[in-house]
Amino acid sequence: MQNMGKGNFTFDGFKAAYDSDPRFKTIITNFDKENIELKSDEMDDLPATGEPKPDAVNKMAKNAVDLSAM
Repeated sequence: MQNMGKGNFTFDGFKAAYDSDPRFKTIITNFDKENIELKSDEMDDLPATGEPKPDAVNKMAKNAVDLSAM
């Protein structure tokens, strides 16, 4: 956050601004003492759920092609 040709921020000053102004939370996903990560799209607001379990995917695929009910 230094050497950008503009005003300098300390981590504590930035954190205080982030905590007190809700507008920061709408554009920042994560930050630490070295980096600030900006949101790039609407998907950044969704929690990371991880990959589905292989057995769940297999069950969904079997249900999709089960023609016995027809």
